[in-house]
Amino acid sequence: MTKASYNENPNQNGVPAQTQRSGLRGERSRSGMSEPFGEAGSERDGACGDEGYTPASFEKRAAAWMGIAYALMFLFVVDFAIYTGGREMPGTFPLFLVPVSVALAVVTIRRMKLKTCPGGSAGGVFALTLCAAGTLFGLALGAPALLTAFGR
Repeated sequence: MTKASYNENPNQNGVPAQTQRSGLRGERSRSGMSEPFGEAGSERDGACGDEGYTPASFEKRAAAWMGIAYALMFLFVVDFAIYTGGREMPGTFPLFLVPVSVALAVVTIRRMKLKTCPGGSAGGVFALTLCAAGTLFGLALGAPALLTAFGR
């Protein structure tokens, strides 16, 4: 390294110069002092301030629960194959239609309550009908195949 990359301050004995942090990563400057992450110690103490935190929307939370259901279903299918010596569960694919149908129904019901459903009440009823059909179709085709896989 060249001499120019080191701080010229004799007290630091050749230590690389520190870059000055000015307003990066949510810092604020008050009276010449900067406190990281907003208010003094609010993030470190576990308390979350009103600014900077936005709770997830209802749709995102429903999608997260749907993702958890899919992860558990996938884990079950993989574990079944591992513990049965590589045996598959044929015909259980329609069961993967159930979590998305339920999540979509929950979101549609909430939007109908808030009167923000696209297509109004008619669109909401149509979406709920499709969700019910998807749930019933998935269970009707997937549950017997699942029971057959356990019966072998």
